[in-house]
Amino acid sequence: MGNLSLVLHFFAATLIVGPQVLLFFAVVPSTWLIEDETLKRAVTRVVTQRYGMIAGIAMATSLITGLYQFYNVTPEVVSEDMNSYRFGWIFITKMTLFTAFIAMVAVHAVIGRRIGRLADAVVAGDGDEFALENQRRFSLMLTMAMMAVSIGILVFGVLLGRGEFSHIEI
Repeated sequence: MGNLSLVLHFFAATLIVGPQVLLFFAVVPSTWLIEDETLKRAVTRVVTQRYGMIAGIAMATSLITGLYQFYNVTPEVVSEDMNSYRFGWIFITKMTLFTAFIAMVAVHAVIGRRIGRLADAVVAGDGDEFALENQRRFSLMLTMAMMAVSIGILVFGVLLGRGEFSHIEI
């Protein structure tokens, strides 16, 4: 069961990080070519809603499988006194990054809704295009930060999984 949990944990991580990279480097820049604001909004909405559904399921899966691994795969001597091992600071750092990532996702969702309202107002002819572009820029910067944090989570996850490194007493 430990190996299955690890595979599911890894797969969930790839479903979060892989599409982030694709969205950041390919999908979002592609929408910049769409001049029709209504079409741009529709395309963005479909892509982000589908990614959001996949990412939400993947985050829940990673949380469940991560808890399983901590309580059932990590050696008891390490999990009971994790701060006496490298495992402790690696685990705490990874969980801090995971919590920050969840918070960033929530902020990004709020920004996304704000962008939607601003885009609708621009299409209706009474919106502020400058404000819309500022929110889009902020969203892009937040996305870049989210991508960096999620890659950090992957790095610390790999370190946790290497017992010959993380299970060393400090």
